[in-house]
Amino acid sequence: MIFLQYFDDILTRPLFSFSGTHFTLGGLLGMLAALVVLLVFSRWLRSWILRRLGTHGHLDYGTVEIIASLARYAVLAIGLLLILEQAGIHLSSFTVLAGALGVGVGFGLQNVFSNFVSGLIVMFERPVRLGDHIVVAGAEGDVVEIGMRATTLRTAQGSLVIVPNQSFITGNVTNWDDAGPPITVLQWRMMGAPKDDEALLLRVLDAHPEVLKAPAPGVYLVAADHAGHVMEAHFRIRGNAEQRLRIVSEIHRGVLDELGRLKQALAPNP
Repeated sequence: MIFLQYFDDILTRPLFSFSGTHFTLGGLLGMLAALVVLLVFSRWLRSWILRRLGTHGHLDYGTVEIIASLARYAVLAIGLLLILEQAGIHLSSFTVLAGALGVGVGFGLQNVFSNFVSGLIVMFERPVRLGDHIVVAGAEGDVVEIGMRATTLRTAQGSLVIVPNQSFITGNVTNWDDAGPPITVLQWRMMGAPKDDEALLLRVLDAHPEVLKAPAPGVYLVAADHAGHVMEAHFRIRGNAEQRLRIVSEIHRGVLDELGRLKQALAPNP
């Protein structure tokens, strides 16, 4: 009994006061537990909305992701206010603190606040969607996540690039999924006749099943000197960044195989 009484005394002993409210160790632990429950519940709610709305065919995954994210942030905001009110901390107590934070936002937190607002604009205007292949801020890849602060791209090498949402508002963004498959440009230094090399490259491109036939691929002579000439191929392919990288690799191998067969055919018989 003495131990329980001593333990209860520790939990109920006032530690400090704020805005006329006395805080105890038990009260602080209760607030911490409530915050943990709030965080867990908000994550569960987001996952639940993704599962429930994801089964509806008329809603694309990007829209469902936006709804789930906004619902989570709304629950976090409302829950945090309720926890503070229940603890006896009224919003009027933060008037001076809010003014000081406003100065901080204007200086040190300016970019964070700008990225947050930009994230809301990206979510509602939807200039990019999940799965789009885009080029922004010097990075190119497929959109795999649109967050409130940043958007995540997966590059052809499989790495993830975190792009601040402010880049979508203040910079130029190329969305290839809205404009059609991007034009892939490859160059080779050739040694044969330009017309023969053009036919060789077109033959490789036409033979690959994943190179789009409309618009048709094109091959151009872009440079020439005493050491040979440079042929440039323009063609379109679909797929994510990794799939496009695989197709480009296969085309390079096809060109090497064709050049090898041509070299064997021209070699003098012993």
